[in-house]
Amino acid sequence: MEVKTQTLSRLGSYVLLLAALALLPWAGEAMAQSFSERHVIIVIDRSGSMQMVRSNGQTRFTEAIKRARSYVNLSSPLPRSFAVWTFEESSYIKEQGFADAATTLATLNRLSVGNGVTPLALAVCDAVDELLQYNPGVTAEKVVRLVSDGEENSTPPSSPCYGPDSATPYPDLTMDSWQWKVRNMLKTGDPLRDDPGPYKLVFDVDVLYNYISFASTGSPVREVSSTGRSAVPVQPRLTSAYLAFLQGVSTASGGTFTAIGDSSPVPVFGDTNQDYCVNETDYNLVLGYYGQAVPPAPAAADVNHDRVVDYYDYTIVVNNYGSGCGASSAVSR
Repeated sequence: MEVKTQTLSRLGSYVLLLAALALLPWAGEAMAQSFSERHVIIVIDRSGSMQMVRSNGQTRFTEAIKRARSYVNLSSPLPRSFAVWTFEESSYIKEQGFADAATTLATLNRLSVGNGVTPLALAVCDAVDELLQYNPGVTAEKVVRLVSDGEENSTPPSSPCYGPDSATPYPDLTMDSWQWKVRNMLKTGDPLRDDPGPYKLVFDVDVLYNYISFASTGSPVREVSSTGRSAVPVQPRLTSAYLAFLQGVSTASGGTFTAIGDSSPVPVFGDTNQDYCVNETDYNLVLGYYGQAVPPAPAAADVNHDRVVDYYDYTIVVNNYGSGCGASSAVSR
């Protein structure tokens, strides 16, 4: 009789948990939402260095597309519209205007890598302009999601964000450097206005880095411009100042920064403790803080970074449960 009572008690607790999970998303959304929509431009580097082959045999570009697809597939409490741009040479291509997730996934599937140089500052700054002009009457969170592997080297002088490298590291960026201008654009929408206030846009960054080999040849990579510019050798390693700039601006804007080494597994959405495996640890962390805002809940439990631990984080963990498990351990950077 005692065993039966304990079983019924556990069953009752399980039913109560399910009921709580069904109700808490609404409480979480009420805490989190000051926006009614999310507008995202996914800006993907297709320059020559993205042909580099990682230790898993996949090119950086292939992994970039996989990451972008996973991002589009994330559960979200807000209706989302995505645009997709790629950049190379001294410009960018608007591969897709703002559309739904299904259209965006189809666009990502047809993209291919190029051979040219890297106009990163131009692409990011113009993406900010595009986002700010899209549906301005809607209270929307605006997100630039950059996927790249190289430093700025070919933004044309005609761009408002053209400039030399900063002589000083983040956060004390040299005035009129391209880094200073990009940060200002994300904060204010004006490359020349440095303001201490909050960022207007969120800057999410995936950066792939560390030289392994060049697709098919094993040769050092050179990004070749078809516009007559000399070939640009790709540095074996990104500088610490460049990574600090991307991480600093991303974090300050409320975005995410993910550095993906060529010898490391690709991070999996839903992996809260960065062990490259979505498992019981991640599941328990999300459930442990379910319904709480961030803070006081830890940021790691907020899988989709909407500042609340809710049903959407739970769904991401459940949908990705087992992903990445068994992959080699991370390589420190």
